Amino acid sequence: MKFNASFLAAALVALSALTLDASARTVDGHTVPDTLQVGNTPLILNGAGIRKKVVFDVYLAALYTDKKTDKAQALIDSTAPRALRLVLLRDIDSADLADALNEGLRDNTSKSQWQAIQPHARQFAGLLLKQKSLKRGSVIDLIFSGSRVSVSALGTQQGAVDDADFAHALLAVWLGNDPAQSSLKRALLGAG
Repeated sequence: MKFNASFLAAALVALSALTLDASARTVDGHTVPDTLQVGNTPLILNGAGIRKKVVFDVYLAALYTDKKTDKAQALIDSTAPRALRLVLLRDIDSADLADALNEGLRDNTSKSQWQAIQPHARQFAGLLLKQKSLKRGSVIDLIFSGSRVSVSALGTQQGAVDDADFAHALLAVWLGNDPAQSSLKRALLGAG
């Protein structure tokens, strides 16, 4: 049997693509990397899932940690590096995203906690609002380290909020007692 050079080249390209994709997971047809490098710290995929609003897919969320766990409160309280990657699955106005996150913050804090984190919530919303609108495929990374939450959107560092109570409350939007979506919380904890 004879193989021509173009067939062999195409086969090698297909094989190399499979090798590259071996370190990724597919979630509802969307590829999620198994690892994420945060500075000098490699993080592993803890879990990933889709945030739905009514019948629409809004974003893919992927949680990265230093070690896998299904303990939500331990992840919320941790000071170890963690990252939450949001990949938009539809165009969204950044003000709508900021409003939704504020609603999640209110739902997962007591009245006194909500009052205490207000300045940091406004600062965080300002970081999100640097991008007026976000298109389908846009990536937002929330990097949690110690008391600090850094925001990166579209590959550009937007800034950071440095307050431990705010950082815990923000992660509770997805992992708290009243999460944005229960099935997404389970998925981020590795059960999805």
